[in-house]
Amino acid sequence: MNQHKWAKEIKAWAAGDDIESRFYWSTDPEWYSDACPEWDNEDVIFRIKPTPKEPQYLYVYNGNHGIMLGIRKELDIDGIAYIGKIKLEEV
Repeated sequence: MNQHKWAKEIKAWAAGDDIESRFYWSTDPEWYSDACPEWDNEDVIFRIKPTPKEPQYLYVYNGNHGIMLGIRKELDIDGIAYIGKIKLEEV
């Protein structure tokens, strides 16, 4: 017997994970929360709601030779002062 098309999503939903859906033919890129999915609706596609990734930052320092960028905040070098951080986003 073949598994249901949405078996992975159904198991995740039964375990308490959030499910999102949208019409397969929609041009809207947004996914919408679906508290009660209609698993046999052929016009709808489903996914497990992705977990947000940890934000990534680029740290900014003022050094002897100007502005410097780094991927770690823990930079302990004489003559270099921490200014702040820039949040990196995926586009």
